[in-house]
Amino acid sequence: MYKPAPYLTNPSCPYQLELLRIRTQHTIHIIPSHLHYAFRAPRADYEDRVCLHCLDRGTTVHGDEIHIISHCPATKGVLQQFTAKFQGLKRLLDLPPFASFTPDEKTRMVLGNPPPQVLQIGLKGWIMEATPICSEFECALHMHVTSVHPVVVDMSSDDNAVLSSDSNNDFSPILLPSGFQPTSTPPDGTMLVPLDPAGQQMIGQHILLKWPTYGWCLGKISAWNTNPKYKVCKQTVNFTVFYPDDCSSGPHCLSLDNYNTDIHNVSPNHTWLFLQPSTP
Repeated sequence: MYKPAPYLTNPSCPYQLELLRIRTQHTIHIIPSHLHYAFRAPRADYEDRVCLHCLDRGTTVHGDEIHIISHCPATKGVLQQFTAKFQGLKRLLDLPPFASFTPDEKTRMVLGNPPPQVLQIGLKGWIMEATPICSEFECALHMHVTSVHPVVVDMSSDDNAVLSSDSNNDFSPILLPSGFQPTSTPPDGTMLVPLDPAGQQMIGQHILLKWPTYGWCLGKISAWNTNPKYKVCKQTVNFTVFYPDDCSSGPHCLSLDNYNTDIHNVSPNHTWLFLQPSTP
């Protein structure tokens, strides 16, 4: 009775969940126009959901998909990084050059919608070739916007809870794990440059990283990456971090761009803090 959208029909597409999330308006902290609730403006009118990156620069612009993907100075670089891939896709499927499309058409395409030139006979090729690139693009966009986003939104759908909260503007310090305190200064930038030998000094150091859903988690840097091909969303990994709470380890791309300098609990996901043993 119903046919699924083409981007849902690729059975083995990496990062497909990221594409699904942005298509279903799940990632409201990525596209401001998806923001139904916020700390200062619950249920803001659609036209008032402005791009927060541009607002910081003194410009009021509607923060919809077209703006975030194609126009915003803080985020359009992600599409520029993928332009060569989308151009190659156009050649592969015998479509007009990617540069000839309008920002609206480019936005539709990178979100997984086949352009009108893709006829039914070429739809299978689009699904197999375009969906992985689109999904990888959404993952990169998600990571980039999360790292530069100036605020954190309230995901709650309870009007009363949002309206009754009058303490969201107050500073809320991070509840640090027992036995640790934040370092007085962030680590030296050279120690975070992927593959720089200075990074070996970070092995054994503790960090606090904010994860979606789980919040702040204590981790210990257990390894320094020496493989330039070891990447997460096209970024070279610099460390492996071990989390004692669930005995898990994973690759990380730690940088000063998403370092929590204010030691503020209300900060974006994937921000982190360098820890040291607390003094008696």
